[in-house]
Amino acid sequence: MSHTSSPSSLTRLMRLGALLLYLLLIGYGSLYPFSGWRAPLNGSLAFLSAPWPHHITRTDLITNILAYLPLGYLLAAWLRLYLSRWRTVLWAILATSLFSLLMEWSQTFLPGRIAATQDIAANVTGAMVGVMLYRLLQESKWPGRLLPRWRGRWLAPGLWSNFGLLVLALWGLSQLSLDVPSLVAGNLKTHFVPFWEIPGSDGYRFHLLHALIFGFEEGLASLLIAGLMRHPPRKLSGWAAIFGFVLVCKLLAAALLLKGWVLPRLLSAEMVSGMALAALLIIWARREPAGLHAQFLALLLTLAGALQFLLHSNAMRAFSGGSGAVPLNITALAAWVALAWPALVLILLWLRPRPLARSVP
Repeated sequence: MSHTSSPSSLTRLMRLGALLLYLLLIGYGSLYPFSGWRAPLNGSLAFLSAPWPHHITRTDLITNILAYLPLGYLLAAWLRLYLSRWRTVLWAILATSLFSLLMEWSQTFLPGRIAATQDIAANVTGAMVGVMLYRLLQESKWPGRLLPRWRGRWLAPGLWSNFGLLVLALWGLSQLSLDVPSLVAGNLKTHFVPFWEIPGSDGYRFHLLHALIFGFEEGLASLLIAGLMRHPPRKLSGWAAIFGFVLVCKLLAAALLLKGWVLPRLLSAEMVSGMALAALLIIWARREPAGLHAQFLALLLTLAGALQFLLHSNAMRAFSGGSGAVPLNITALAAWVALAWPALVLILLWLRPRPLARSVP
């Protein structure tokens, strides 16, 4: 008896392709900048016996966990086509552990990169979470079997909606960026002033472009969620719930990278103005959340993001790592996704299937 139902060749190819692509991304981010290779003075395996540092930053810990979580999920999804459930779990965890060890060992040959066993531990933890997440989301058991029912009840059917969910997931990743529209940027880079401190601030200058980007992004994310629903909300209370969900997601992403006491200070004048603008945009476009109004908003956000990228040298250095080359880690990848995301939404909305016109008898 086979361990799995008979998957199509396309399913096998798509899972393998996604896995290989993500392995390349992890390898690129781990071994950047691919220059200056030299033999380590203390041996390439000396890092395995080195003591752990006394202080491990939460950002590094979360970054390593999040980087390997999708890898564990993708590897489990591919192995499950050929192995039983528990063999899939064991082999996926073992393979991601060996891959993490290989990446850390390779970093010992690169100047400026530090191999550490705590990174391996964080990577393996993330991979285990990804593997268990795949295991939980199978339709054959709870809570996985609830997902198709939930999706059928709340979300529009079809392939277009599936791609929309993927684009929405990319929006979530973009919130880990260190540039606007991420809330983190206001504290780490842009140095926004909380709105209640503005009266006592000398030389404060309001960043209109950033306020517009906040408003366009929050409004577009809310419209995208509503556009993916089987029955978009008609009452303002439903739209308020969607808008609140968008804000909570942004705050949770900021909480992963910042200390808790910093979070209230993210409510800058730019952010608050953006929230008000987003509310007005939602009221303006809510009758057809995936229609021409949303497409126009996606176009505006695309242009505003490109303008911000071109005008602010800090953003240019963040993308290039200060060297003109393009690094690839979680925050840099999130920055690229934040820049490309509105264009992806624009393409998605343009490809939205139109309802068939009824023939007149």
